[in-house]
Amino acid sequence: MSKVYSDQVAKTQLLLTGLKKNVELLKNKGINNEFISRLEADNRLAATYNDENDKLKADVRTKTRQANAKLNEVKRQVQEAKKVIKRDFEKTQWQDFGLQDKK
Repeated sequence: MSKVYSDQVAKTQLLLTGLKKNVELLKNKGINNEFISRLEADNRLAATYNDENDKLKADVRTKTRQANAKLNEVKRQVQEAKKVIKRDFEKTQWQDFGLQDKK
């Protein structure tokens, strides 16, 4: 969980503890058990969403590393194919193999 989220979830949890202890004093101020329950549920949901987001970010990092590794492999294979074509064929034939290179 990111620092911002974890701090806010922890602060909200502390507030909830205090609200529950003093609910009788707060009833006339618009903060009742329903409000406290809704805040508690929303706090849990925010934490859950953040955890899911962290997992997705980890998946993206993994997929990005895999994609970069595969792209590097493709580049290596392209260089190998170009080397063979340039070595074994005249420049005039390179375009027949899909090479746009002039040198």
